Amino acid sequence: MTKNGKKRAEVVCMGQVVLDCIVKGLTAAPREGVVTMADSVTVFPGGDAFNESVILSRLGIPTRVHGGLGRDLAGNILTAELEKNGVDTEAILRDGEGPSPVACLFVGEDGKRKSVNTPAHGLAFFRPDTACFQGARVVSLASLFRAPLADPAVILQVCRDAKAAGAVICADMKIGNLSPLRLADIREALPTIDYLFPNETEGAFYTGQTDFEAMARTFLDAGVKNVILKTGEKGCLFKNREVCWHIPAHPVPVRDTTGAGDNFAAGFIASLIWGENLMDALVFATACAAICVGAIGATAGVRDREQVMDFIKDHPLAIG
Repeated sequence: MTKNGKKRAEVVCMGQVVLDCIVKGLTAAPREGVVTMADSVTVFPGGDAFNESVILSRLGIPTRVHGGLGRDLAGNILTAELEKNGVDTEAILRDGEGPSPVACLFVGEDGKRKSVNTPAHGLAFFRPDTACFQGARVVSLASLFRAPLADPAVILQVCRDAKAAGAVICADMKIGNLSPLRLADIREALPTIDYLFPNETEGAFYTGQTDFEAMARTFLDAGVKNVILKTGEKGCLFKNREVCWHIPAHPVPVRDTTGAGDNFAAGFIASLIWGENLMDALVFATACAAICVGAIGATAGVRDREQVMDFIKDHPLAIG
């Protein structure tokens, strides 16, 4: 327990906390003077660090977020939603001048999305305070290559300090939206990463490979210890120096893919905290992602560990 009576955070999620405006089923491109209809327009809290930390908290893992927000309505909403879900917000840095990041997501009939961001996503005011890593068993870099993890020097400092605090480092990645970083730019930090979670688009972008095993091998050759390549409806590929496994995805109806990767990462990290073996962790993570895509919004699906375990029991995977 901490001095204020809270449970000590076992996971620190560092990354983006964003307010998402989700437009689903847009019938046509908007035109001046014409009202364009959509099936729905909804507002959800989001961002990789938000999504991961909320799902981790619902799974029973004490979790803290380290990110940046403005002192505005969006920032108030996001902070309140994190606290409502039991997430520790004491390490969120709030700026009195700049706005909080807000994104507009257009979701198609197939559940896939297109996103519009703003310069507020750059978090120009943010400076990491890695003292918040003390006592954490896992530090999750939820938005590698995007602010607040878009500066090679910051990434290296964060990784070194997380290791000094004795934490396992997990890293989910994005294609940079405000900076053109590549793997070579963070080569010193890569050997500190224990588990890396690229999706197939990110894997192709950062490795130049098209074959999934070749993508994973490139990350391993760069120093990463374990690679978990998220491949959407094809499931995921786990690879390290000893094994290479493919875990199929659950064939479930897809309503919205927003946050599926974050739910996957949260499920895997929770399993690490529980001491599960790697295969069981991958199965649990895959189930979290499947539950996520069956709901609208990144955190609308997963409720608790029992729900996910029931899903796994009712939807067994054929793993060869």
